[in-house]
Amino acid sequence: MFHHRSSEKDNKPNAAGRNKSKGRVEKNRVSIKKAMTGTASKQDRVNMLRQLRQTKKEELLERRRLGAGELHEGSGPPPPRVVALVAFHTQADALSLKRQILASCGNGDTASAAAASVVAPHIPVAAVLPPWARASDRSAGSQRVLLVDPPRDTLAVLDVAKCADIILCVMGPQASLEEPAFDAVGYRLLTALKSQGLPVVIGAIHGPEDIAKPSKKSAEGRKFVNRYFTTELGAETKLIPATTEQEVKTLVRALGNFTPKDLTWRRDRGYMLAQEAEYSSAEGVLCLRGYVRGPGLSCKHLIHLTGHGDFTLTRISKLRDPCPLAAPRGSIEVDSNSENVVDELKPGEEPNADRLQPYDPTTAEQTWPTAEELATSQDSEMMPPPPRPRPPPARPAIAMIPAPAIGSETTASDIHSETATEDATMGGGEGSESDGDEDAESMGTGRSIAETDDGWDVSSNMTMEVPTSEVIEAEKRRRETLLERSREELEFPDEVDTPLEVPARERFQKYRGLKSWRTSAWDPYEDLPVEYSRVWEFEAFASTARAFRQQFVDDCWALEDGGISSLYCAVYIRGVAPSVFEAQQRGVPFVLSSMFECEQKVSVVHSTVCRLKEFTEVIKSKEEVEMHCGFRRLVVKPTFSEIPRRASTTKKYKFSRFLHEGITACASFYAPVIFPPCRLLMFARGSSESGGMELAASGNITGADPKQLVIKRAMLTGYPFKVHKSRGVVRFMFFNPADVRWFKPVELSTKKGLRGHIVESLGTHGYMKCRFSAGIKQDDTVCMNLYKRVYPKWYPPAWGGRIEDSPETA
Repeated sequence: MFHHRSSEKDNKPNAAGRNKSKGRVEKNRVSIKKAMTGTASKQDRVNMLRQLRQTKKEELLERRRLGAGELHEGSGPPPPRVVALVAFHTQADALSLKRQILASCGNGDTASAAAASVVAPHIPVAAVLPPWARASDRSAGSQRVLLVDPPRDTLAVLDVAKCADIILCVMGPQASLEEPAFDAVGYRLLTALKSQGLPVVIGAIHGPEDIAKPSKKSAEGRKFVNRYFTTELGAETKLIPATTEQEVKTLVRALGNFTPKDLTWRRDRGYMLAQEAEYSSAEGVLCLRGYVRGPGLSCKHLIHLTGHGDFTLTRISKLRDPCPLAAPRGSIEVDSNSENVVDELKPGEEPNADRLQPYDPTTAEQTWPTAEELATSQDSEMMPPPPRPRPPPARPAIAMIPAPAIGSETTASDIHSETATEDATMGGGEGSESDGDEDAESMGTGRSIAETDDGWDVSSNMTMEVPTSEVIEAEKRRRETLLERSREELEFPDEVDTPLEVPARERFQKYRGLKSWRTSAWDPYEDLPVEYSRVWEFEAFASTARAFRQQFVDDCWALEDGGISSLYCAVYIRGVAPSVFEAQQRGVPFVLSSMFECEQKVSVVHSTVCRLKEFTEVIKSKEEVEMHCGFRRLVVKPTFSEIPRRASTTKKYKFSRFLHEGITACASFYAPVIFPPCRLLMFARGSSESGGMELAASGNITGADPKQLVIKRAMLTGYPFKVHKSRGVVRFMFFNPADVRWFKPVELSTKKGLRGHIVESLGTHGYMKCRFSAGIKQDDTVCMNLYKRVYPKWYPPAWGGRIEDSPETA
């Protein structure tokens, strides 16, 4: 039976969703705020606190690296980053790059570009970085820069680099295998900067417009520049082309995004790179204006002007910032010349400026009791021994302790006369100890007559008079003799020929023998010279340094509003002679640094130095050199010695007559106390045509200790005449029987490792019978080691004194 379908439509369950997309599920929408009504979980809170701590830590590190003080209530933003533009080639144009960077930091209008184009060379200029060049995750320290382009002079570049946060190496646009990217002056500057310690380094290729033209040859030249730059400063150092306007903007953006490096030797010191200097000749007051870095400054402490000496601050004032980040809302315009005095020198709080201890001639007296004193002391149980120097009594760790009294047997004149006699009779192994005429200033002379065959300029150590042919020949012979003695000393160290005309017991009367160099005792207070009664001694040097550093920081923070760190201030320095302002090199800003307590006092300063391979001149002990110790520059006469490799109860440093290449030596000299860490650069008179000072060695200051023993060794040598098993007859060590009997208790040694002693004298010509620990060979060499203590050379110009001042009159 046929059945028709019903005409009624059946409503299917999914009919309502036919017009919707496939797979879509209809749900009631809920607000996001209502969905996150619960509190954050414990792990979220931990992560949030960790991020806050990390942000705070980065901000503190950023302030410290920029030389700003710690964060406190009311503290301002960090000071601008000091960017030193150093040209390493004559084709590099640092001034043009400086002006283009300032133009990029401007508003982009014609007025700012015109103002940047007339900026004078070598003048520090501050600028605020544009918003597109600032780092988004850094503090306000990345928003300002202080651009300085020092002259291409070693001292000028080093002075600016002492305060720099970034070294911008300006390279020329062209280089090749025949013409390196660094010229001769550039290599000297680079070596000096590496020895002093480099902050963050960025490279920029920028030269004159007529040279920097885009071409195929220019592209090849840039590749060579990149290769030279990478070889000297590492592949991780950025080298940015800065020829076009867009490339300069890339460089500006890099300046704002680099993380500064913290240099340890300037971390705890307050310092300033002066942007303005004003001198009042009537009052003798020098006013310096600039941003104060580090913990700050205080009138209670002395300050040091690099290259000029130590001075006293009379007033410190805060000034209006010449390069503010932004004017505060609702602020009233303040006169730029108004000063807010923060600290002022008060009567009775003047810092101590004494350098030497008072001279007391009675400390050198060592008298024996007279007959009357002996008669009155018969009832006493024991006669007191004769007085002798003793260590000072125990005192607090931070107290200054004077050096002990001196003995009456040894005076400064005796020591100098003894060393002069010793050098006159010494064979080729030792030069003269005192060279007065060799340190005179020199004048440039013609290369044809004042230069030896191997390129040495003999005019560097001559007087200002016109040299004659006899003087030139004498200078040539002197340098050749020094070179020969240096080579002989390196091959035969400390070997000395016994003089024929002077008995050995008189020639070496101040020497002694030691059973063991490492373990034998030596009293550090025995027979000290008169110079040691004028210098200062520390009982605990490291503890004293830590205490004085903390005291300086506390005094700086005790000022109004937590000190003046990172602020633009004016400091007034009194007692400045007109010659100081006149002697400052034009185009080089003043560098001011703080001093800790007792750093003006004179002591025996020790340092480690290592000679550079580029320096080819002979460096002899007790010759005049120039030391750059952190912010200080000193002219000293150091004594070199070998650093002991093994620890012992009596640590001794063996005196070295020359500073040889490849050896790390200890340099000891009289100078004001310098608390480490502190970098050291040693400049000696070189062989260049100008006769100026060249970088000869670098190292670090290790401390100040007059008790450190520097022992000079004299090795007397003899040769076996007859041998039989462990016995032999030795000759040529002495030349009379009295000398043999005098030195009979001293132990002998041979160059092949044997030990022995003198049995008796033989004949009348200094022959002697000896016995050794094993069989001796005919080709062996018999040695006798004699020792005496030596001291640095007294040189008052190291602390601003006169060269003719003696220890009694200084």
